[in-house]
Amino acid sequence: MRRKYHLNSPLWPNFVINGDKVDGNIPSTRVKSWSHLIEIISEDALFDHTDQVLFRGQRHSHWGLTPSIARLSNTGIYKDEWAQQHLESFKYSIRGRAKVPVAQMLDDDVWSLGQHYGLWTPLLDWSRSPFVAMFFAFNEPDPTDETPKNYSRSLFFINKTKLEEFLTTDIFVNPLSSDHDRLISQDGLFTLSPSGETSLELEILNALGEKDINIDDAEVLKDFIFKIHIPMEDEQERLHCINALRRMNLHYANLYPDIAGSSLHCNDLLTEQVRGDDPTDE
Repeated sequence: MRRKYHLNSPLWPNFVINGDKVDGNIPSTRVKSWSHLIEIISEDALFDHTDQVLFRGQRHSHWGLTPSIARLSNTGIYKDEWAQQHLESFKYSIRGRAKVPVAQMLDDDVWSLGQHYGLWTPLLDWSRSPFVAMFFAFNEPDPTDETPKNYSRSLFFINKTKLEEFLTTDIFVNPLSSDHDRLISQDGLFTLSPSGETSLELEILNALGEKDINIDDAEVLKDFIFKIHIPMEDEQERLHCINALRRMNLHYANLYPDIAGSSLHCNDLLTEQVRGDDPTDE
């Protein structure tokens, strides 16, 4: 039987740098369950920051910090010429459809608008709330035919305040235009991944290394960035987590404050009702 990848990382609060194709050189740890993670978030001093810290949840533990536009390549990076051509095409396609005339929008605002409507972009979504990030780590079931089977979800942490002291380029995008209702509801902002022969992870690690931060020491590096593996093998367990987050008022209808969000929320409610009425459904 294939070893479950998340077991390569120690239990919280210990960290390791696995240095492989999955976790890369980001410090990683694991929790016992989603409820254990909620307990840690609520009680552990590491989450009690006066700094501005950001969180990102991902369904599959093997996915890195790769923006959608870079997923077109096998390397996880993208070329600037792809992005510029793609951006210009999107600008022309949304003329008359945005709240603000596209000619008056900065490129970051255009990318941000596209991000929430399914455009492939160099951006990654983050939230200031770890519970919002948890929702996006658990909101979708694993495909039944996915191979190899996914045994855990992941939550990424970055300390924006600390990173801004060392980064030579501004990777954070916090648009001010009036087209970002979802961003407001999710208490979110974006990171902008660099183009060329690098990635967001390398951009961060290189900047820290150049300022004599020991990026080979997991205990040092975790103050800037880390990854948590959350075991999740059972669909019923995923639904228990989603229900717990719903009791915190975290669900599609609130996080996507539009008709699409209402539709997704009602779909979730119907799915639960049908499953509850069908004893043969596992």
